Amino acid sequence: MSLRASLLNQGEITVIALEGKLDFENQDILRESIMNLTRQGKKVVVDMEGLNFVGSSGITNFIRSLYELQERGMSVPRLCNVKSEFKKIISAYDINKDFSISESREAAVDCFFRAGANENN
Repeated sequence: MSLRASLLNQGEITVIALEGKLDFENQDILRESIMNLTRQGKKVVVDMEGLNFVGSSGITNFIRSLYELQERGMSVPRLCNVKSEFKKIISAYDINKDFSISESREAAVDCFFRAGANENN
């Protein structure tokens, strides 16, 4: 099964729900989608609940994309519903623990609102 993504807009937040496998062959499309949404001013939540396979090269490039967004001063996507085996892979690459991983989609969306409230204080 290849990677499939469904988009759900919740105001200025776009949820990308992934299904299938994230690997080297399809991570570029996901990366470009996230970059385009972020350039449009959208905040992005990547829901990884439907992923049944994450290849090491796919996740490596995905994490590099998140760092690239951060370096450019752009909004970094929140991750949610990440299975334990994928958390281990992400943790291995996320040395600085810069990325937010939430247990649910709702919690990931709420992170943006809490972050916005804290920035205004």
